[in-house]
Amino acid sequence: MKTKLLPLVAVISLAAAGSVQAHSSVEAKGDIMAEGTSAYVVDSWGRIVRDNENRCVRSIDWSKDTAIAKCEGWEEPKPAPVVAPAPAPAPEPEPIVEKPAPVAPPKFIAHFNFDMFDIKTADIPELNTFADYMNRECTCKIAITGHTDSAGSEAYNQKLSQERAQEVAGYLANHGVVTDRMIVTGAGETNPVADNSTKEGRALNRRVEVEIVK
Repeated sequence: MKTKLLPLVAVISLAAAGSVQAHSSVEAKGDIMAEGTSAYVVDSWGRIVRDNENRCVRSIDWSKDTAIAKCEGWEEPKPAPVVAPAPAPAPEPEPIVEKPAPVAPPKFIAHFNFDMFDIKTADIPELNTFADYMNRECTCKIAITGHTDSAGSEAYNQKLSQERAQEVAGYLANHGVVTDRMIVTGAGETNPVADNSTKEGRALNRRVEVEIVK
């Protein structure tokens, strides 16, 4: 009776299937694979060889650095705990800086040349400052009072003092100060602040005083 021979391809296929089944069954028993280490004796399947007491058989290349913890019965190192970064501190609120109460400017005095009511160029910066204060910081009223020296008649000086006061009031109005907030008067020569018998005294008396009234 003749024995039928299986084709060579079939034989190889059966052998490979058997090998895979055997390999899978070996791994299923909990064998430790070498995974490239040379610290232990390895069989043809890449498994670490065990002795009769089921211990991994070490090779001459074994050291603590190359040892496998599972083989040696060491506890596997635990991954370091993930520490969440501390939350960023909340920004501190900016301190509230209270705006200081506006301080009323001192009384402003403009001086005039003899027999003139034109504002001097030197007095313009202070007038501008006063107008700015009135427009931004103050809702009060101001008194604008014109004065003269004693040269000339009382009637003429009264008229001249009024013209000087009106000139200053007009300048402030042109720079935003409402006319309803201004009390404009002329005092003539009745209220001198210096001696009218001297040139210096008369120059000081030719003036317009601007001051805040409550």
